[in-house]
Amino acid sequence: MQDSSATILSSVKKFFSGTLISRLTGFGREVAMAAAFGVMPAVAAFWMAFRFALLLRRLLGEGGLHVAFIPHFESLRKKDPQEAAIFFYQLSSWLTRFLCLLTIALEGILGGFLWFGDFSPYTQEVVKLTMLLLPSLIFICLYALNQSLLNCEGCYFLPSAAPSLFNVIWIGALFFVWQMPAPLALELLSMLIVFAFAMQWLITLPPVYHYLKRAIQASFWQRKEKTRGQLGHLLRPLALSLIGVAAMQINSGLDAIFARLADPEGPAILWYALRIEQLPLALLGVAMTSALLPPISRAVEAQDEAKCLHFLSFAINRTSALMIPVTCALFILGFTGINLAYGRGHFTTEAIIDTTICLWGYGGGLLPMSLVLIFASFFYAKKDYKTPTLTSLFSVCANLVLNAFFVFVCKGGAVSIAVATTLATFINAGLLLFFILKEHVLSLRPFWSSLGRITAASLIAVGGTLLVGAYFNDPTVGWFKGNALALPRSFGHQLMAFAVQCLLFGGFLVVGAFVAKSSELLALVPFRIKEKEHEL
Repeated sequence: MQDSSATILSSVKKFFSGTLISRLTGFGREVAMAAAFGVMPAVAAFWMAFRFALLLRRLLGEGGLHVAFIPHFESLRKKDPQEAAIFFYQLSSWLTRFLCLLTIALEGILGGFLWFGDFSPYTQEVVKLTMLLLPSLIFICLYALNQSLLNCEGCYFLPSAAPSLFNVIWIGALFFVWQMPAPLALELLSMLIVFAFAMQWLITLPPVYHYLKRAIQASFWQRKEKTRGQLGHLLRPLALSLIGVAAMQINSGLDAIFARLADPEGPAILWYALRIEQLPLALLGVAMTSALLPPISRAVEAQDEAKCLHFLSFAINRTSALMIPVTCALFILGFTGINLAYGRGHFTTEAIIDTTICLWGYGGGLLPMSLVLIFASFFYAKKDYKTPTLTSLFSVCANLVLNAFFVFVCKGGAVSIAVATTLATFINAGLLLFFILKEHVLSLRPFWSSLGRITAASLIAVGGTLLVGAYFNDPTVGWFKGNALALPRSFGHQLMAFAVQCLLFGGFLVVGAFVAKSSELLALVPFRIKEKEHEL
């Protein structure tokens, strides 16, 4: 398999296309949830349970196992493709048994809390919903392992589009339960969500089955014991990556608790803001990371240091060219975008304002969040799991300190949780970059020059959009002036307001790109490499 910047970009496009479908259906899911339940305490309890129930999915699914599996799988495949396939088969079998036992154990522990504990009705509801959602852990982790394998095989569209089926089932479930009392509706919804996760996993099975059928020969059973030994080689990198991911996920759960302490509606407000902020992160940042890890792992196995650094530099430059304008767009389009997404049903104007401000708090961390994913992938490809784990732990500690300071000392609301997350992400990205530069010769002069041009063009777009918007009752300008916001509630007017702002911002961004001479931004229209890449 020949890897280059062009093949990485092609993989990004496939991942982007599938993820775009998933995120659009996910957007419809969030809109339906907001319209059906708003930010009432009952739905805040549901979102807390949802986050707690899936706490382990990043550990054993899309996080720790993913980054531990791909480098080891590519290393095995370089020596013997059949041995790599058998390793995947055995790992899937072991993971299935482990997840079933873990789910049973957790259900028993939570059931004991409900039976013997003396908790408030709100806490009891969170625990009950968590128990209903826990079985989904089995399917989401098995799906993530299948996704890792398919990415190594160059298949990006199907696994990235599979969550769209999950979202469609969720939306269909909402039409079934939304007229019921909220507690009963959310309990039924939780059970249907488990079924939706199972369907998401099942849709990835056919290509996985065909791969195993093609790769594994009749000698499989004679080599069974040898392959089992490979699982042991995965334990150390898996354990290290799990520590870092576990810290991040525990921190995410604590964020919800801090948000609850700051505001009874805080967990729901943060959730809706986070879902919007994660859209560009998933479409662009995660797409680049998913496309980068397999080829950079193969470059490491080939001991091609120059190609590794070339891929890393390419990912940094392309991600920056995307994320800086997107960050500015989140600021400009915040009110109209949130209003278009959620501004109906029980989602009030006050909820729109609070969610938008939280979105701004998260949005500032888009670029460092993306760079953390890229930098960490570089270390994982080199089978260095210790460095990203330590930096992750340090940033988590920083986030907890900042959360406590903002909530208990500054008496901040839910937005302070978002700001703390962004500041901690900057710390994480800075530490990872420091360790990369300490061990490798990576020239950042072209990056800083590119960053300046992209930032100048983006600021021109912000200034131009706000200047024109000041004459047409732009909600962002009005909010900063202290005016009461009169946001439209009909979908047609919401869509028109959002579309006009998008056109203004996009037009001024192109003008800014010409003024700042930002070839990086101009090369993204259309999204392709216009200049000839030097392939290593």
